Amino acid sequence: MRNVTKAMSQMNKRINLPGIQKIMTDFQKESQVMDMKEEIMNDVMDDAMAGEDDEAESDEIVQQVLDEIGVNLDQSVST
Repeated sequence: MRNVTKAMSQMNKRINLPGIQKIMTDFQKESQVMDMKEEIMNDVMDDAMAGEDDEAESDEIVQQVLDEIGVNLDQSVST
């Protein structure tokens, strides 16, 4: 038991607790920054993907308007 106490005492002297705490604090800050960046990227991607849905909806509305006025874009123009 005496050797264990001596070994633990020596380890406590060698461990730089303030240094480890600073590293952990820095890691926590960087982790929070990364979480915020990830959230921003997810929002940007969601907005970009929503734009594709808007384009399809716009195409559908244009087609409805063209159908109402009797224009068919698939017909070839005769000269």
